[in-house]
Amino acid sequence: MTGNDDYYAFDNESLLRSRNSVNDGGLQRGDSLVRRERNDFTDPENPHHFYAQKTQEQRAKGQVQVQESIPLEDMNRGKKNTASSKTQKSPSLSFWQIYCYIITFWAPAPLLSLFGMPKKERQFAWREKIALLSVILYAGTLVAYLTFGFTRTVCSSQTLRLRNNEVSTSYLIINGQSYALDSSSHPAAAGIEGGTTVLYPPINAGSMDATFLFQNVNGNCKGLITPKENCSIPYDDDQNLAWYFPCKLIAQDGSTEPNFTVSEYYDGWACHTSQDARDAYYSLHAAADVYFTWEDIKNSTRNLVVYNGHVLDLNMLDWLQTDDLDYPPLFDRLKDSKLQGYDISLVLSDSFEKKAARCLSEVIKVGEIDTSTIGCLASQVVLYISLVFILAVVFVKFFISCYFRWFVARKQGAYTVSNKSMKQHANDIEDWSENINARGPIKRVDHNMRPHGQRRTSAFDLIKRNSMMLLNDDTTSKDRDKFRGMTTMTTQSYLKTNVQTEGHNGADFQSPFTNDLISPSNTLETLDSSIIHPDVVAQPPADYMPNGYPLVHTICFVTCYSEDESAIRTTLDSLATTDYPNSHKLLMVVCDGIISGSGNALSTPDIALGMVEDFVVPPEEVEPHSYVAVASGSKRHNMAKVYAGFYKYDDSTIEPDLQQKVPIVVIVKCGTPDEQASVKPGNRGKRDSQIILMSFLQRLTFEERMTVFEYQLLKNIWQITGLMSEFYELVLMVDADTKVFPDSLTHMAAEMVKDPEIMGLCGETKIANKTDSWVSWIQVFEYYISHHQAKAFESVFGSVTCLPGCFSIYRIKSPKGPDGYWVPLLSNPDIVERYSDNDTGSLHKKNLLLLGEDRYLSSLMLRTFPKRKQVFLSKAACKTIVPNQLKVLLSQRRRWINSTVHNLMELVLIQDLCGSFCFSMQFVIGMELIGTLVLPLAICFTIYVVIFAIVSHPTPIITLVLLAVILGLPGLLIVVTASRWSYLGWMLIYIVALPIWNFLLPVYAYWKFDDFSWGDTRTIAGGNKALHDEEVGEFDHSMIRMRTWREFEREERLKGKGQGQHSRLGSILNLNYMADGSNSD
Repeated sequence: MTGNDDYYAFDNESLLRSRNSVNDGGLQRGDSLVRRERNDFTDPENPHHFYAQKTQEQRAKGQVQVQESIPLEDMNRGKKNTASSKTQKSPSLSFWQIYCYIITFWAPAPLLSLFGMPKKERQFAWREKIALLSVILYAGTLVAYLTFGFTRTVCSSQTLRLRNNEVSTSYLIINGQSYALDSSSHPAAAGIEGGTTVLYPPINAGSMDATFLFQNVNGNCKGLITPKENCSIPYDDDQNLAWYFPCKLIAQDGSTEPNFTVSEYYDGWACHTSQDARDAYYSLHAAADVYFTWEDIKNSTRNLVVYNGHVLDLNMLDWLQTDDLDYPPLFDRLKDSKLQGYDISLVLSDSFEKKAARCLSEVIKVGEIDTSTIGCLASQVVLYISLVFILAVVFVKFFISCYFRWFVARKQGAYTVSNKSMKQHANDIEDWSENINARGPIKRVDHNMRPHGQRRTSAFDLIKRNSMMLLNDDTTSKDRDKFRGMTTMTTQSYLKTNVQTEGHNGADFQSPFTNDLISPSNTLETLDSSIIHPDVVAQPPADYMPNGYPLVHTICFVTCYSEDESAIRTTLDSLATTDYPNSHKLLMVVCDGIISGSGNALSTPDIALGMVEDFVVPPEEVEPHSYVAVASGSKRHNMAKVYAGFYKYDDSTIEPDLQQKVPIVVIVKCGTPDEQASVKPGNRGKRDSQIILMSFLQRLTFEERMTVFEYQLLKNIWQITGLMSEFYELVLMVDADTKVFPDSLTHMAAEMVKDPEIMGLCGETKIANKTDSWVSWIQVFEYYISHHQAKAFESVFGSVTCLPGCFSIYRIKSPKGPDGYWVPLLSNPDIVERYSDNDTGSLHKKNLLLLGEDRYLSSLMLRTFPKRKQVFLSKAACKTIVPNQLKVLLSQRRRWINSTVHNLMELVLIQDLCGSFCFSMQFVIGMELIGTLVLPLAICFTIYVVIFAIVSHPTPIITLVLLAVILGLPGLLIVVTASRWSYLGWMLIYIVALPIWNFLLPVYAYWKFDDFSWGDTRTIAGGNKALHDEEVGEFDHSMIRMRTWREFEREERLKGKGQGQHSRLGSILNLNYMADGSNSD
């Protein structure tokens, strides 16, 4: 069929029948080939009804940002102009875009063109980079201000403060204030020569208290202290007195005894009562305040009290000239009462007592209490709140990490172990990780499970076990209890089949396979059974639970780019020989283009195909098929080939008695004919490789139309496994340079089955080349702490923010209740559509989708399903080769740091993560985001504080303690959790390299915000510069043909294959099978 004939309304099968009037004798058409209710999502009884309804609602509300649409709904109207979106009116500028233009006003477009940025998109990416750098600068400035400037701003003391009894001879104390008179000269007076400095001989007033020489009289004390009738102190008619106390100097410690001896010159000469003397006094400026601490007041031999912050020496009342003056009896009561060392502000409550207190403050004040201003208090509050938050986060992370190691980790996985066994398992992994070629404890395989010892399996049994049905209400609880309440696709199918076949004898039973073949009018549940590979791996009974939990079918998904044969072989060997049953795992390798890695003699696809044997279709006969790629312009159209067979071991790496027969599918993205002359034909990036699988799973889950390529993928999986692809529940994502520990997949699958709320988990990544160079040395502790502190902490709350793409497992769909309903997770349209977004118009999206796709997928899962869990499983481990050259490390961490920043920006907006306010994962993520942005500034502050502590005084104790806690707790974590003391040495190397981690790498990454290439991490022959978001040409959707898999299947059966299928089926069913499935020979 060609042209528009391929795009009829597929639900109307009368049209299909009228166009395909092929009659092969044995096959007769009924009125319909599809049971209408099968795809009727409007029926509430349909398991996908509510999910389809929810998806439609979200699309209607615009909550799901759909990628550039493919006109699949009405393709018979002719080719749609996919470039029409370009002619639409441009949207108004956002606030962020306006800010980007403002902050870069000094760099007009022509100037940027001169510097190698001719395209508008490239120019705006640079503008966004500058804007982001300005935001980082703002954040750093704010942190610097809070660290060093805030206290000086709000708690800046305008005058010097001198402690009581510590005032030097350079000062003269008057009314609690110190005056620097060392450069002053006293005018000529009785007993004093002109030009004399009173601080020094012959007067020696330095450090003395001269309050009685400059008495504050006739103020608040007027009317309280009055002259007697025979008063010798001068006073006027208004009873204004000249002085209250003898005009003498007293010691600053108050030890001078009262002395009423009359001056040898004239009465009151030293009281400075003249107008000139008073003017000279009033013109002086106090250099410092004298202050007392509460300890000084309470432990002093002086009778000190505090009133409104003023320190009063009640012993000075003994100097009052009582023979000449009357004063309130309150003075004596205060002096003789036991109020020493107390604040009497509230004791003196009535108006008279308050006036008396103000009077005392004017005449016997000796200083101020050591109190803080509002600003100083505010700065201290900010300091201690920040300290508490930082220490709380550090300590909470530490203790929760310890809790995870001691109580959580040992219960995870296939079985619970003791802490001693857990430590031994960790030691085994450490020994295994010392060398990338070191092999783990692989179990020996029975002869019939080896590649060339497989016994054939009954096609009847293969089809019978694949009947996808819902549970009936009458399913017995005994059957359910058999699986310990755990639901998988296999157990569900078993329980349903068990109910249906109960009470029927063998003669009455008809398999779904027979009905599908003979009666095409019925709904097809599976593909044609006659095309199943005769050596397909036999499935164990549904109640086979080797580790106490039902098995789940898992896809081991490996993405390849430019790796050599050794790297790919290492990865596939480790996956194929895991102790997880080979009946429940499928290797799927995606080669991202026809690419030859630097130094490779063969292309990556040729290397991968060399590891496959027993092809279901000879490789030379495999045809490429079109699919919609994650790209822009004409690159959205890509082509790929699907190869299927069984994994071909190399006896030199895995001995024959350790080899399992494992099905494998290899997808080679070969590109369209127009791009075959390019350097990387078919290359669309890792995210596109993941979307191939995710989109395929989505179409199966919702029974949507798929491309011919996806149908071929479905068909190839069916041929080598005998399973419909919707049986698969888990996807283990592994990079092609990673080696997996043998029992890892077992533990990962077990944890997923035990807790259906887990939607993804990761294991620990070990470094296999620890000692290659100093660059690899500094990474050992960083890898360890990122798993056993950061991920362990997040795992306790079920919110691991980053599941690394090199070694993580995701749940395709999760069981919902006992009625057979399933919730799509990885195959959810929200996830697939957002993750396949090809609109990378902003710097933020480019960093999310082009550099940090693995982390973005984790963030997307958390954002879409915030109530579900993403956890860390320390029992599972892999090892990989890390960069051993600085330039490669810079390139790798540039991508990682930039993607981390932009993903944290996404995660910090999620409102539904566990906890609330500062006791929430959202708060922790926010702190992590700020901490990441100011890393360069933080290391500068750290170095400054260390140098300041060495060369200056006083030592910043609090800051040093905080620094010691932050750097020391990870070391303590190693002591209590690590299995090797060597990690303490790796920690010391890491601390020495902190300037690299916290300054060089983030500064380099931030300056490269607008660099979206993979740099030196992966190199290929012929260049490595092309970007997947570059739009070239227009996308022609007419090359993409889409139908449901049932329509594809019927079409194949109706193309003259009916009779041939009968004959092939007969040849298979006539084979002799023993009861255990072994060959009768």
